[in-house]
Amino acid sequence: MPKSQVRRDHFGGLLRTLRLERRLTQEELAEAAGSSVRGIREMERGRVRSPQRRTVVLLADALRLAGEDRDRFVALARVERQPDDRVAVPDDRVAEVPHDRSALVVPGELPAAVPDLAGRAEILERLSALAADVTAGGPDSASVVVLHGPPGIGKTSLAVAAGHRLSPAFAGGQLFVDLQGASPDDPVDPAEALAGLLRSLGVPDSRVPVSPAERGGLFRTLTRDRPLLVVLDNAASEAQVRPLLPAGRGCLALVTCRRPLTGLAGAVRLPLDLLAPAAGRLLLAAIVGADRIAAEPAAADQLVKLCGRLPLAVRIAGNRLASRPQWSVGWLVDLLRDQRQRLTVLTAGDLGVRSAFEVSYRQLDPMTARVFRRASLIPGSDFEPALVAAVAGTDEDTAAAALEELVEAGVLLTMGDRYQFHDLLRLYAQERLDAEEQQASRTGAHDQMVGWLLRRTRQAGLMFEPVASRVDSPFDDDRAAAYWLNRESVNWLAALRDAARRGRHADVVAVTRALHWYSDANSHRHSWDEIFSLGVAAARAAGSPRDEAVLLNFLGWARYFCRDRNTDGLAALDRALELAQRIGDRREEAWALTYTAAIFIRIGRGGAAVDHCRRAVGLFREIGYALGEHSAASALGGALATLGRFAEAAELHGDVLAFYVQGNGLSRTGAAVAQAGAMMSLGADLAGMGRWRNAADEYARARRLFNRCGATFSEAIAIHRYGLALQALGEVDAAAEALRAALALYAALSCPWWEAQTLSALAALAGSAPGQAADARLLRQRALDRCGELDAPEVRTLRATLRRELAES
Repeated sequence: MPKSQVRRDHFGGLLRTLRLERRLTQEELAEAAGSSVRGIREMERGRVRSPQRRTVVLLADALRLAGEDRDRFVALARVERQPDDRVAVPDDRVAEVPHDRSALVVPGELPAAVPDLAGRAEILERLSALAADVTAGGPDSASVVVLHGPPGIGKTSLAVAAGHRLSPAFAGGQLFVDLQGASPDDPVDPAEALAGLLRSLGVPDSRVPVSPAERGGLFRTLTRDRPLLVVLDNAASEAQVRPLLPAGRGCLALVTCRRPLTGLAGAVRLPLDLLAPAAGRLLLAAIVGADRIAAEPAAADQLVKLCGRLPLAVRIAGNRLASRPQWSVGWLVDLLRDQRQRLTVLTAGDLGVRSAFEVSYRQLDPMTARVFRRASLIPGSDFEPALVAAVAGTDEDTAAAALEELVEAGVLLTMGDRYQFHDLLRLYAQERLDAEEQQASRTGAHDQMVGWLLRRTRQAGLMFEPVASRVDSPFDDDRAAAYWLNRESVNWLAALRDAARRGRHADVVAVTRALHWYSDANSHRHSWDEIFSLGVAAARAAGSPRDEAVLLNFLGWARYFCRDRNTDGLAALDRALELAQRIGDRREEAWALTYTAAIFIRIGRGGAAVDHCRRAVGLFREIGYALGEHSAASALGGALATLGRFAEAAELHGDVLAFYVQGNGLSRTGAAVAQAGAMMSLGADLAGMGRWRNAADEYARARRLFNRCGATFSEAIAIHRYGLALQALGEVDAAAEALRAALALYAALSCPWWEAQTLSALAALAGSAPGQAADARLLRQRALDRCGELDAPEVRTLRATLRRELAES
């Protein structure tokens, strides 16, 4: 071999030269010599300068060395294997720790810390406090901290930064081991890691015990009485970590892992969160330059958002900008908007978001990987195991176990009993789905999911039907059904839209019809105008005029009651009435008359409302539908009240309340909503007669019922009217408190017309108090703004009143 290519004083350099001369990779040499790739790599780097004689002989055989070259190779390894006198380990391998502590090696192995760590101040303070407890020698101090989180969250950067910050407290040294736990093919064996730790503490290779148990014993002996910081980076499991934990009370181990390592007893677990938006901007500024980020603040915020606030992604984006000074931040934002290219764009040099995810994905078992891929088909941001089971084509227990494994692997997040993708991991899961499953398989999985959601939504809706059949329902009662419908709303609405696009008319009609009674108690929770519009279109496409009439009535209700679109509501109800009369459906004709009367009451057409209600009551009575009859009677009472006939209205509403108290087949939620609605009507009648205390009592009773069944919008109206009753009674402070509570609920539900009315009432209260003229003016201006473009007689009246009051103030 050419002598010029060999460093005769360095075994690792000689090994590398010989390997390259024979054109072998480290993997090929390791396989030929029966060694590990890591072992070869560590020897070439000089970190293992004195391998065992058997290893050297096997390497010589693999390199085909003979004669003088072989003797030189073996001799150099033997020379480097000569013991030193820093730590004496007798032949029986029981360590004799020297009395002279100054002779001990003090390692300082921490890698360089990143200069631009951002958003981790709070957790660094927590680590400092834990370290202080350890160095103080407290008997209950936690000596192991696990920093865990998904790939790219910045675990290693944080651990190294914390190590440098804490190092003054650990005079015995700082050890660092990359356990390569994220690599499925080459994680570090604990025994091998122990050998490295012992060498770092000054034990010569020739004195490192062969037995893993003896290595662990020696490590614990050497660390028992010295303040030592050990950073175990990228751990795979508890079993890999346990033998590497130092024994002394004055020692602290920082472990980083994608899993929380729940099997490590006594460990403190600190999950790492995504960067806050402000921290993301700081990280970008540190990499790119503060001036450049300050010049495009909105684009910088969008960039952090598109990176999913994942530190690795933000760092890569910053590096790309730093290496391309001609790029604006907005240019990179435009590149990242394309979801199909986002993971590719988030690559810079040997850093890549996709490659970080790939490492975790390749460790998943086939079923867990399938669940990971197919869960990306779910449209909502979070999901339950039952839905995942449907899309993955497995049972719920298997899906739940796979989801927990994905959480453990750091590629899925939990939200209570639900699960959620990080945005970039969802994109990666979609990539794997497209790459690994055929189109037919993907379509089948999607159809399974849609079909399951439609069936479950219909089953949930039917739990609210009067005298509903609960046979074979997955829900115990209507409250359980409401809980599911509310939590899965994004998913079932997406499934309904998908079914409508693909012409599944019968399914769309069945689901939308089933949701009617549920919508009564959840009027402002979902997009009922869209939902019932899909139903109307499907019924028409399916050629079912009876279903179309039913759903037109539902649509008319949604438009006026949920969206305050009275004109549009009347248009739908006119069509429903005409269609019902044409096909002879008296029940739907009566409902169309009842809903139309409700709009007439709103727009001040009391006489027409009375006429429509009486016709509806007659029709319902003819067909023997008591529930419809009393609904129409309640509307008749409201119509009479608009004409000032409050006593007649109160008598009617009292009868309606008594009917609903008896139940009459309604679900528990339906009965509560109906009773509370009758109380509200009765309260309005009492208020019309000037009996404000009695009215306030009825509103308070209604409020409690609405709250109990989750009817938030109706609860807000009850609180609002209760506040007005208190105002009439002169109880100003209590009235203002109630009105503010109503305003908060209206704002949360985005009900501008009702917000405007409440703000106007609050302005009236403020205007009557000394020194609050400015507050009153501000409230009136806010009320005028909330009126917006709404167009109805009552809106126009309020708008004119507010403008006059503002001009006078």
